[in-house]
Amino acid sequence: MMKNILNYYYQMIVEENMINELGYFSYNNHLFCLYEFRRNVNEIDALYFLNKLMLSNSIKINKIVNNVFHNTITNHNGINYVLMMINYEYRVKANIKYIKTFLNKELDILKRNNWSKLWGIKIDYIEYQLIHLENSYPIINASVNYYIGLAENAISYFNMLDLSNVSLYICHRRIRKDNIYNPLELVIDYKSRDIAEYIKYNFFYNNMTIYDIKSYLSSLYLENIDYLLLYVRMLYPSYYFDLYEEIINDNKSELELTKITNLANSYEELLYEIYRLIKGKMNIVGIDWINKKYL
Repeated sequence: MMKNILNYYYQMIVEENMINELGYFSYNNHLFCLYEFRRNVNEIDALYFLNKLMLSNSIKINKIVNNVFHNTITNHNGINYVLMMINYEYRVKANIKYIKTFLNKELDILKRNNWSKLWGIKIDYIEYQLIHLENSYPIINASVNYYIGLAENAISYFNMLDLSNVSLYICHRRIRKDNIYNPLELVIDYKSRDIAEYIKYNFFYNNMTIYDIKSYLSSLYLENIDYLLLYVRMLYPSYYFDLYEEIINDNKSELELTKITNLANSYEELLYEIYRLIKGKMNIVGIDWINKKYL
């Protein structure tokens, strides 16, 4: 199938056995990948525009390739695809960079900095879904209210912050080693987003210890508001909600959630240690129920 897409829409002759299961293949001494595009299609023009801006300003990012019909998205059998050219020079390097966003209204659709609104919508949607799931997911039913509670703590904390003069940066929906240079993963947000999501991912999936995380955070040079936003973002359980959606929408095994739920106490301890680390730098209000548990 991918062979036919590449041949017809991109005039690239590539044998099917040369395309791996993730959509990567070599062509004319370049590495490419045909991605399934699962974001809102209304965002693709902004992503393509941002990609061109970054490349023209020599910012490291992979290149989106339009098809022969001058379209960024290729729809085949109801599925949207985007072709990407991977830059060999840096594709194996995975360093988080803080890049201030370009001031352009065309990028407004990519903004994700209204955390309380977005998180509130997420909670409302999950609570609506739970009514109709009829106890089909026992692990979710036993754990979801705890993580909704964490999210509500994060929303309350976020709403206390004065963010009138905080800069926005080019960030990622989620930060992974294999997607740092993927322009389809970009959003516009506060820099603490990438830091927090990097920590959460490595804590749950790469066995990053609390000591390692504290050492990493101590090496950063952040403004006071960035530390507060980091704490808020750490409170928000994106790691749980992401997996929840994969279980509900993509039929992922519910047992995968135990990787998260089994570390709930350890993650609370991490939140407390991050609070203490920030408290050593500035005044910070903690979350009472967490602080009392680990004092």
